[in-house]
Amino acid sequence: MSRRLRITLLAAAATLATLAAVALLLVYVMLRPERFTRTLQQSARQAGLELTLTAPAHPSLWPRPGVRLQGLQLFVEGQSYPLLVADGGRVVVPWHTIFTGSSDITTLQLDAPRLDLGQLRQALTAWSGRKGSTSQLPKIGTGITLRDGALAMDNRVLLHHIQLHTGPLQPGKLFQLDAQARHRDNPPWRLKLDFTPREPQRGAVELSQIHVDARSGPSRIELAGQAGWSRTAPMQLQLAGEITSGKKTHYQVALSIAPPPAPTGTLHLAVKGPTTQADLLLSPRQLAAWWQRMTGRFIPGPLPQLPLKGSISARSLDLGPVRIEGLQLHSDDTAPAAAGTAPTPDGKSSRH
Repeated sequence: MSRRLRITLLAAAATLATLAAVALLLVYVMLRPERFTRTLQQSARQAGLELTLTAPAHPSLWPRPGVRLQGLQLFVEGQSYPLLVADGGRVVVPWHTIFTGSSDITTLQLDAPRLDLGQLRQALTAWSGRKGSTSQLPKIGTGITLRDGALAMDNRVLLHHIQLHTGPLQPGKLFQLDAQARHRDNPPWRLKLDFTPREPQRGAVELSQIHVDARSGPSRIELAGQAGWSRTAPMQLQLAGEITSGKKTHYQVALSIAPPPAPTGTLHLAVKGPTTQADLLLSPRQLAAWWQRMTGRFIPGPLPQLPLKGSISARSLDLGPVRIEGLQLHSDDTAPAAAGTAPTPDGKSSRH
């Protein structure tokens, strides 16, 4: 290689490096990462949350323009323990934001997020009891992506290796969610959730065409129905469908929110299968506390009473690490549906 050619190549490389450095500097100046941070923090404050970062956000170009976030923490107002913690994240933005100065966001990606169910429960309680609060659809103008996440409660990991992706959440448009997670070393669960949200009037939200499809190995849960809530009426939920356990065992299931005088948040669950029938009123919060005590924090002494009302008849029942044989349960309280009824896929009861 001649000396003149080497000088030409070195000059070209130096020119390209200079242009790349200038381009990066221009992108940094024109992207202004702090404006996207402010957008996220303002959205969090509107929901009664506080968003913090352990380091200033910085721009990135590959594979699409965006802003890198480090040490993201999300707090419920007035709480010192975070609702959500993520090692990092990335805000993906359209190319036009570099030149127009807008704060449009295409996708929010979070790396290794950890959601605490205890803090989420406190947040939901605070939101529902907030004075002057109104029912409205939370808007997601962008897609959300979670990678290698975890769901925890009382410092115990319930689900891990969570992968999640959603589309936008806007009134009148189909919302789609795809997720995958593992419980311990069991086969992964895969979830698909679709529904169309609507706001028929101020302070009211309806979710129509709900479709839930969850599966793990040969097991599958498929439900369909609708839901709604408003500031003047209790929440409504009607889901019906089928649960497949193994390859041949099928159960018809109907799930709804029990009307008064049942306590707020009580669910009505009806199940009909080859060797199992159930017609129950249950509180998910109380049932979760009972299950946690049974599987991890059981105090020696009499077994705690199941927080259920209604009846169960099952030849055998597998609940994670616990297997129950010949279960017969009848509460003294009036069962939520007439004896001898069971759900059908459309959510109605039928005699058998």
